[in-house]
Amino acid sequence: MANLALIKVSRMVIAASLTAAITACASGSDAPRLGAANPVDFPSAGGGDIEYKGEYPTAFVDQSDLNPEAPQSYTVKKGDTLWDISGRFLTGAWKWPQIWDYNPQIQNPHLIYPGDKLFLTYVNGQPTLSLVRNGQSVGNGGLGSLRSSGNATRLSPKIRIESLQEAIPTIPGDAIEQFLVRPNVVSSGQLRSAPYVVGNEGGRLMSSMGQEIFVRGDVDHSQSKFGIFRKTKSLRDPQSGKFIGFEVIHVAEAKLLNVGDPSTMVITSGSRETMTGDVLLPSTDVGMVHTYTPRMPPLKGEGRIVSLVDALSQSSRDQVIVVNLGEKVGIEVGDVLAIETRGQSIIDRHGRRAYDRVKTPNKRTGVVMIFQTFDDVSYGLVMESNRPVHRNDIITGI
Repeated sequence: MANLALIKVSRMVIAASLTAAITACASGSDAPRLGAANPVDFPSAGGGDIEYKGEYPTAFVDQSDLNPEAPQSYTVKKGDTLWDISGRFLTGAWKWPQIWDYNPQIQNPHLIYPGDKLFLTYVNGQPTLSLVRNGQSVGNGGLGSLRSSGNATRLSPKIRIESLQEAIPTIPGDAIEQFLVRPNVVSSGQLRSAPYVVGNEGGRLMSSMGQEIFVRGDVDHSQSKFGIFRKTKSLRDPQSGKFIGFEVIHVAEAKLLNVGDPSTMVITSGSRETMTGDVLLPSTDVGMVHTYTPRMPPLKGEGRIVSLVDALSQSSRDQVIVVNLGEKVGIEVGDVLAIETRGQSIIDRHGRRAYDRVKTPNKRTGVVMIFQTFDDVSYGLVMESNRPVHRNDIITGI
């Protein structure tokens, strides 16, 4: 029987085919092992230990990557994230592109929906993952199912109409949404040139929703909506002491009524009361996209946590941090990095020289995934932590 051709599968499925090629994952690690492209019946119910004569195209999970407590199966629920689901099956939740992106049973891992069922199946003693939807295995990006009959393999076409918004996200979107639509780190130049609130209607000290404010500065006439921000603190690199920028918090949203000196605006919504000195920046309506593909970047050296967003002294899982690594050093959205606590300095009172000072090794305490990048800093979401995360903790490669 003629061998089936291998094709390259990207994250967006562009064609239906009988098999999918598997390439090395984005992290640069070795690709999962493949079987030959012999036609077989994929299990429709999943689970169990199945024996086949010969091999079939799939991506096997390395035993060292398999979570010892991995379930036989898991039904996807609303509110799940790809990260959390992966953590049920793998020792590192960020490793899912090594398996899912290259498995013809799960051709587009970004399109997994509540009600879908993932199975851990052992084929000839080797673990692999498969996806079952409505009682049938999902193959070829959900465009059809693979079945064999004798020496002939045929593709049964199927149609699934599903809102992309219903697909489960990679990470919890509500934890990062505000950071995607509004600026949070601005340069000193941006602050100096930004329009600012010079007064409130009626001489009030503060204004809230529905009240008018007066603004001085270069107001963009073509922009009708503005965000109002307040400078909170300056950010400096903990390693070099270099000024990075100012961290700002969102105060309110305002609509331009008329342009002048000062211009008049009305506050349309707000989480805080507006005060004189607050600055205005254009509002952006950005579509929320939470389908991030984890990547382990080749990081030279190490970084530091610059700031804990909405936290005073420590942070934890599902909270946002600022790191002193940005686009200038090759950091990209989706990069997964380790958080380490610096080792302690202890005194060796029993060595050859009394009172020698010894530094204990750094200890890994968490994992962060980058979701927004700037030139010198990036915002990341703490995905895992086994102890509180602090400012100046070390950021390094996984």
